[in-house]
Amino acid sequence: MRSNRALFLSALLLLMIPSVLFAQASGAALSGRVMDVTGGGLPGVTVTATNNATGFNRTVTTAPDGSYRFPSLPVGTYNVLAELAGFGSVTTRNVELNVASENNVNVTLKQAAVKEQITVTAQAPLIETTPSVGTVVNQRELENLPLNGRQFANLASLAPGTTLSVNSDPTKPGQLVVALNGGTGRNVNYVIDGGDNTDDTIGGALQNFNLEAVEEFKIQTMQYKAEFGRSSGGVLTVVTKSGTNDFRGSVLGFFRDKSLNEKTESERLAGVPKSDYKRKQYGASLGGPIVRDLAHFFATYEKLNRDTNYPVTTGGIYPNLDGQIVPTPFRDELITAKGSVNLSAAQFLQVRYGYQKNTDIYGASNLGPPSSLGTTANKYSSVLGGHTWTIGGSKLNEFVYQWTKFDNSITANSDEPNLNFPSGFFVGQNPNTPQTTHQKKHQFKDDFSWSSTLGGKRHDFKTGVNYINEPILGGDFSTGLAGQYLMLRDDPTSPVTDIVIFGGFLGFKTPMKQYSAYLQDDWALSQRITLNLGARYDLWKGFDLNQAANPIWQALKNQRKYTESYLKDFWGASDTLSNRTNNYSPRLGVTWDMSGDSRRILRGGVGRFYDFPYTNATLLFPASAVQSNYGVIYANSNPTGIKNPDGSFFRPGQTLPPNQLPSADIPPPNEVASPTITKVPFSDQLSLGYSWAVNPWLGLNLEAVGAWYKDIPFRFRGNPTLDQNGQPYKNADGSPLRRFKEFGQGGNFRIWEGGGKAEYKGVNIGFHARMTQKLDMQGFYTFSMVKGNILTGADEFRLTGSDFQKDMHRLGRDASIDPLNPWCNACTGPLFSDAKHRVTVALVYQAPFDFNISGVGRYHSGTPYTVINPGALDLNGDSYRIDLAPGVSHVNSARGSSFNQIDVRVGKTFRFGGPYSVELIGEMFNILNSKNPRIDDRFGHPAVYAGDPGQGEQRLAQLGLRVAF
Repeated sequence: MRSNRALFLSALLLLMIPSVLFAQASGAALSGRVMDVTGGGLPGVTVTATNNATGFNRTVTTAPDGSYRFPSLPVGTYNVLAELAGFGSVTTRNVELNVASENNVNVTLKQAAVKEQITVTAQAPLIETTPSVGTVVNQRELENLPLNGRQFANLASLAPGTTLSVNSDPTKPGQLVVALNGGTGRNVNYVIDGGDNTDDTIGGALQNFNLEAVEEFKIQTMQYKAEFGRSSGGVLTVVTKSGTNDFRGSVLGFFRDKSLNEKTESERLAGVPKSDYKRKQYGASLGGPIVRDLAHFFATYEKLNRDTNYPVTTGGIYPNLDGQIVPTPFRDELITAKGSVNLSAAQFLQVRYGYQKNTDIYGASNLGPPSSLGTTANKYSSVLGGHTWTIGGSKLNEFVYQWTKFDNSITANSDEPNLNFPSGFFVGQNPNTPQTTHQKKHQFKDDFSWSSTLGGKRHDFKTGVNYINEPILGGDFSTGLAGQYLMLRDDPTSPVTDIVIFGGFLGFKTPMKQYSAYLQDDWALSQRITLNLGARYDLWKGFDLNQAANPIWQALKNQRKYTESYLKDFWGASDTLSNRTNNYSPRLGVTWDMSGDSRRILRGGVGRFYDFPYTNATLLFPASAVQSNYGVIYANSNPTGIKNPDGSFFRPGQTLPPNQLPSADIPPPNEVASPTITKVPFSDQLSLGYSWAVNPWLGLNLEAVGAWYKDIPFRFRGNPTLDQNGQPYKNADGSPLRRFKEFGQGGNFRIWEGGGKAEYKGVNIGFHARMTQKLDMQGFYTFSMVKGNILTGADEFRLTGSDFQKDMHRLGRDASIDPLNPWCNACTGPLFSDAKHRVTVALVYQAPFDFNISGVGRYHSGTPYTVINPGALDLNGDSYRIDLAPGVSHVNSARGSSFNQIDVRVGKTFRFGGPYSVELIGEMFNILNSKNPRIDDRFGHPAVYAGDPGQGEQRLAQLGLRVAF
């Protein structure tokens, strides 16, 4: 009841906001120049832009040089009318305005003795005319391109240098992400209708919106303006649909079962029948006028029921489990509703509600039986309001308020101890369960735009502030209570090398306040050259952490025996880590219209881009060390096998051997934050591009890009069994002895460090061909390389990851091959996200007889893995079995298999007059049935294939029906 009351009050507050408040972040800009037949600028021309679908219109007057600009208009198709007494008026029809983009429409007026009207039809631009690197995905592509799961953001992979990746976080089941510039998708900022939609716990997208609700979106991968922030990678800006002056709606359904699926490679290898499969996705939408030309509404609902399975592959460890079919049901429900009101000739208001709820099986993998799984449940809600006010001429104020709430829980399917084998197979309670996440935030955002002529040069200014109050950002992570056992061999009777049991309760609270401000000046040095000057400042409050009560902190702060660089950072540091405040982001871009007709554009830019330091990579676990009583209560380790007091090898289920931890009423902590963790991760970016409109139907883009990431937060094991000279420590019995033995997990604690780094360099070649009004193609080729010491990605927090190489979990999870220097030359190499060659091509064709044919083809070359010494032995005695094989010079030196997939869609539309139609749809994904194996161990052995959980599709098809009215 209290939450409903708060929601009502928030909505009431929104409606009471003074109209002086009101970002191209959710709209589009329109600019140009009105000239006479000699090319001279005409001042005082009245320019009116009218939305064809809603009747929305705005008017500006040209400046002394004949220039005009609408700083922000709702996306859509417009007619642009230019009028001046004594001249014939000109109407430019069908001007497309895309989200977070600017279209340039120049007009020539002729003198006329009598009133004369001229109408011309605009052509949508084929090339990029700003320093920003990226692409727009419009309504035609959203409606026609094949999309498995109907996740709109997947089409962001049409932007140069991007690729689709699986979101490995359990709070995002079934969701793919767009990875770019060496990242995994965590450093992409999502903006929906101008509102923040970024997950502050794990990074990346928070709430999903169903495809039917999305009008269009733009993905910017580099060199975006200062109004966009909170990302060291890219920005995905989405605008949802609004109603029009005509009532329009749709009913749709997509269906498939196992008869439309091929057998997966894993099913074939396991010798099991093709799994049962049922999938139903259905929904409806309705929009139209409340008052024609004044107020409109749009609402949509969609639901997905998917019943899938996977076969268990133990590799003979548990013959009775090999081939067992495990069900993995998934349920997802989405609602979006939006209303808009044209309050006056100068003011516009929109309100949007979004809702999502889903459940899924957590931890699904061929290497895990039912006992290793969990159940994840998520619920998202958001309310957004936006108000725009045109304050005379080209001055515009835009205000956005948004309230969001997110709750997640992951429960465990088993309370049995977790047994982890060298092959990656494991049984028993999933070590990441149970857990919960909670987020609630309020966002207030205001942007003001205006144009001015200074020194005879036109300046288009934009400034704004953004404030996010996140009173709830936390949850609990009391995992591993059933115990984790590492087995020496792939055999249930194998000796156990490590036992770790956690106890207590880990609850964390990290409330956050976020402040941002920026100023952007687009300075027209001449009719052909424009400078984009920007400056941005970001500040986050809530990262303060007092570690005085953490004994690991006190020990590292006061010791002077060990002098590694990461330990020196602790010396004499203040007990309280405070937020860094020097997060200034200068940006410079330039565009040169070489031909004067926007057909040949040279563009480039340089800038700094700060990321939001999401809590899972920074505060979550170090805060738990001082906010909870959670920690390791039992630990025992012996690389040759733990023994019972009688000398026999210990077996799971027997009485535990003596605890190697010192006794304590409260479990000793296992985490500590370095003073460097308060650094804010950022990237310095550089790009140079050339765009060429070869002819009216073909545009080419070529660009060289680079991003240098610094201060990436990461975690690693910082207490090896080595002395200050790098020689092994040992107990009297020969077992390893750690430097600081008095702490959790036998002293094997993790340090959360802020000094990770990576660099990305690439060349993009892209094309956009609109050969007729019915055939549209676009695509790119990217040659790139990314290397660093955070191997899982330039936006990740793990040095290694079992998501990319399964044996990393047990051989060296969070461990560096050199625990004395995680920045060493051998510790640096290609990231798991490094694929040197990427190609994506998409086609949409409206064929005769109302057939619609489309397809997307994706390819990338093999990604790397690390070759560990053949016996996975601890060669240097540091207690981590992640030493390189002889002759191998650095991590991730070997390459796995390439990836390729072609998806097609064929639709046939039957029209029944007016807006009434029925479209029959057939889609096929991975038509070549590529196996797409993924390298998952140090020997280059694939563990997963297409069709396995988290690994894309084997060849499969689905049938659909869409009724429009």
